Amino acid sequence: MSAQAFVGLRDIMVRRGILNDTRFMPAAEQLAIFLRVVAQADSYRSVCEFFQHSLETVSRNFNHVLQGILLLKDEYITLPDPTVPCHPHIKNNSNFYPYFKDIFGAIDGTHIPAIVSRQKQRRYRNRKDFISQNVMATVSFDRQFVYIATGWEESAADMRVLK
Repeated sequence: MSAQAFVGLRDIMVRRGILNDTRFMPAAEQLAIFLRVVAQADSYRSVCEFFQHSLETVSRNFNHVLQGILLLKDEYITLPDPTVPCHPHIKNNSNFYPYFKDIFGAIDGTHIPAIVSRQKQRRYRNRKDFISQNVMATVSFDRQFVYIATGWEESAADMRVLK
């Protein structure tokens, strides 16, 4: 994320009263902690060390920022309009049109490392012998995420996640 985008997001959240500077942590640091966990897939303990805060503080602030992001989702995340005609990338390519005229994106899956309780580890262990969750995403022809399904155990087949 660029510095300008980070400052813009922080300003929107502060202006709406979602984030506020606290006695010990400015709004920018709260947002940075959240983004570090989400974007870098850092563990809470690693983030605690990096930002020099307790586990409880990092967890509380992460959840607070997450709830704030969820308040903004309807305003900033929009799904494609199904009434819009075929995407120009498809329409202007004879290899794709008319075969893919009703398609608005592509689906692919991946495995993301996960931390789960000992009782669930067997279900989440993948064929490369590490614990992961199955993540499936749909991306439009404009290279924007349209849908993401997360949290499925590794043993879930792609078709089961898709359904």
